[in-house]
Amino acid sequence: MPAWADKFRKLAKEAGSTSGNWETSTVEVARGPMLAVTEPGVHVITTMVSTQLLKTALLENVFGYFAHLDPCPILLLQPKEDAAEQFSKERISPLIRVTPALRELVGTSKTRNADETLLFKAFPGGFLALAGAGSPDNLARRPVRVILADEVDKYPVTREGEPIALAEERTATFGVNWLSIRACSPTVEDESRIEASYKESDQRRASIACPHCGHRMFPDFFKHVDWDKRRDESGNVVEHFPKTARIACESCGEIWSEGDRLRALQTARWHQTRSFECCGSRHIPLDAYERAWRGPEDSREATTTAAIDTVWDWWESDRHAVYRAKCPECGEWKVDNEHAGFQASKLYSPWQKDKPSDIAAKWLKAHGDEEKKQTWWNTQAGMPYRPNSGKVLKLDALVARGERWAAEVPDGVAVITIGVDTQDYRFEVEVVGWGRNEESWSIAYEVIEGDMETPDPWDRLDALLNRIWHRADGRPFEAMAVCIDSGGHHTQKVYDFSKARLGRKVWAIKGESAVSGKRNPIWPVKRPTRKTKASFRPVIIGVNAAKDTIRNRLHVEEAGAGFMHFPNDRDIGYFAQLTSERSVVKVSGGQKYRVWELPSGRANEALDCRVYAYAALCGLTHLGLKLNRRADLVAQPLDYDASQQAWVPQPAVQPEAQPSSAPSPVEAKPARKKLTGRLA
Repeated sequence: MPAWADKFRKLAKEAGSTSGNWETSTVEVARGPMLAVTEPGVHVITTMVSTQLLKTALLENVFGYFAHLDPCPILLLQPKEDAAEQFSKERISPLIRVTPALRELVGTSKTRNADETLLFKAFPGGFLALAGAGSPDNLARRPVRVILADEVDKYPVTREGEPIALAEERTATFGVNWLSIRACSPTVEDESRIEASYKESDQRRASIACPHCGHRMFPDFFKHVDWDKRRDESGNVVEHFPKTARIACESCGEIWSEGDRLRALQTARWHQTRSFECCGSRHIPLDAYERAWRGPEDSREATTTAAIDTVWDWWESDRHAVYRAKCPECGEWKVDNEHAGFQASKLYSPWQKDKPSDIAAKWLKAHGDEEKKQTWWNTQAGMPYRPNSGKVLKLDALVARGERWAAEVPDGVAVITIGVDTQDYRFEVEVVGWGRNEESWSIAYEVIEGDMETPDPWDRLDALLNRIWHRADGRPFEAMAVCIDSGGHHTQKVYDFSKARLGRKVWAIKGESAVSGKRNPIWPVKRPTRKTKASFRPVIIGVNAAKDTIRNRLHVEEAGAGFMHFPNDRDIGYFAQLTSERSVVKVSGGQKYRVWELPSGRANEALDCRVYAYAALCGLTHLGLKLNRRADLVAQPLDYDASQQAWVPQPAVQPEAQPSSAPSPVEAKPARKKLTGRLA
């Protein structure tokens, strides 16, 4: 299709800042989506990109290509009918008028009235119908082969359902010879229709080659763009100079001039980056590429070409070009291309007003203003806005950092707590180990199913809460505290279960109402009064504050304070639940505040379990637990002393031999302290 546009398409003066012949090389990054239109196997194309980059031109070129060379019924959707009329007047009509190949074919009928001419463009062998997505009649009126859906995040949901799905039903009569293109800049994460579509695709990203060393990289504003700053004596930034912002090559370190960037854009190539499973492993193409080109220990021994060959196959013929993701073990293409998705930021834009310095200036102006930050993310980064986000949490990256431990309880754990989420027909339970400075390890995640009106699931839950867990040297651990959710339909049973086990610190809890987004303490500061001790009440915990802490700690990337360790047997579904909720802005009484909300259709049991396990730790701290002191006490390994017939701390010099028949190490449980006592 780029060849058709370069040969036949003309640019109208009123449709943009330039006129004359179309040249795909002007916005080279647009070549990938245009090639995908005729790429074998592709039926759906999603473009989630920044504003003024390639979306509208893609839709115009697709219409022109099919009308001229492969005529068929085409439906172009806008959010509303008046937007469809405006698009027809301002984009389609000028395109037809200045492009001879189209002017000879389209709109020659004299029998149609003005309204039909505006929203219906006939040509031999087909037509272009323009319609608003809010009218089900428009979506179901006629069979079509090509659907061009523009500004999809603004579409309403009709009484018959999702507009794009309804429109794509009209392609059924064309068998495998159909195409649907969805174009939009994204809006809010998990609410954006174009984001959801891109996630379903093969998730293509564009690389460009450094003009100095030839290394291919995927430009990222936060990784590759920097500018001069003035700092005070303490090293704090006191002034930014965004006009100095430039891209720096991640390989050779050269700072690109604006001319370097424009030359690099001419080398744009698209790569499938969606993760996949093959040969017993999960593969993340972009991460694999970065490891491959850097070589062992960041030695950069591997060349860019060799690294690309390791991760992708360059699929090229006379009209098609894309890097297809392949399994590094068997070499097979494992990411389907039926749905081709494209994402690009302003860093790929050739326009003068989209230089890195302009993007940086807009970023600095948006700092501290949530509405401006959303605009920046959507229009400059071409990404959905993540409220209270900071850095993006990538599920694949969380899965990839799974660990294998030497025993049930990893070294470093000082305390175990348990969080229990109560559902209608099951318990979901997470066992969490805590170490120095609240570094944590997810020791186990269990689901106990059963009829809650019978003793069976409660007995199995009690057995799990009573279980002894062992470290590699044999040191035993038991759950020091448990928080169990008392919400839902089994409140009284949770109360009865917990009240009978208060001596084991099994606490029934309930989440705060979070009125006006107030952040209450995770564990209430006020101690129970005599009245509340006599009559059982659940503990009201500050779930918003707990979720703030957990989300922030998921961003910690190095072991140490606050880092969250996970075993390597957790699947991506667990991490999807752990990161399912979003911090959203609410307005009440003229005041803005933030609360955590669960998007429709998502599950959050893993997050709830971690919140409750953390609340249990906070409860222990409230009762006097000194976590770091306890971490020092339990850090010393144990040995079995046959003479004492007990497990004792290892001596400074290891004995040469130990009895081979040492019994299972079980520490004598210390006497239970009163709830008001202090815990070491």
